[in-house]
Amino acid sequence: MLIWWLLASATLSGQRTVVDFFVDPVGKAYYLLADEQLVTANPVGQNEFAFYDSSLGAPTSVDVTNPFAILLFYADYGTVVLLDRTLSEVSRLDLFAGENVLQPVAAARATDDGLWIFDGWDYRLKLLAPNGDLRLRSNDLRLSLNVEEEPTAIYVAGGAIYVHYPDSDRLALFTNYGRFERWIRLPPADRFGWYAPVLTGLGPETAWTYRSGEAEARSQTLRHPAGRVYWKQQGYYGLEQNGYARLLPFGTGKDEENN
Repeated sequence: MLIWWLLASATLSGQRTVVDFFVDPVGKAYYLLADEQLVTANPVGQNEFAFYDSSLGAPTSVDVTNPFAILLFYADYGTVVLLDRTLSEVSRLDLFAGENVLQPVAAARATDDGLWIFDGWDYRLKLLAPNGDLRLRSNDLRLSLNVEEEPTAIYVAGGAIYVHYPDSDRLALFTNYGRFERWIRLPPADRFGWYAPVLTGLGPETAWTYRSGEAEARSQTLRHPAGRVYWKQQGYYGLEQNGYARLLPFGTGKDEENN
């Protein structure tokens, strides 16, 4: 589920309020505005690239892992929209039009251009082809894992698929064949940022990172900006009060602006 952190003083061009942001693998930032537009900077002009569909509203989640195929997931409408790097729509998949997914609650891009979906109807993790055909599915996790709560996010790191259950502070690790491997316990947090292969969690007084492949999360010390942060080797991205994402290097007090 996309968590909206309303930042009253976080604004972009024309006093527009930023409610969330995302950073792709090359460090380019994308901003979700209070008017439900997704925007990003145009490197060759003053105008920003933007996407908005009034029939869908705000996306449940945004996956910018591949900046040439940005995934917007709308759970209530069972819709997945793919955008190119200029935020122009490339394709749209209506999950409710088929029989493979009845209650999608979380989605993420697969490494082979497919789509991972968690279906709350039969409680299975499913891999779909770009056209919506079912490639594989897990067992009913209510039976095999004895868990009832619905996850809120899916993270993909190579051959590892993580299904996030924030209410119980844990990740379910699956192989890319949909087989459950183990649970990973996480410290409490209420804000999360996935920047493959690292998940960052923030709470009122805590910060931690979990790196794919490790046994447990690690406690971190960092300045807490509003909203989520994204952890990378050189530092971490956070949203500043001016409404722009910045990279804060570790061990310094100086910010480097991210476009």
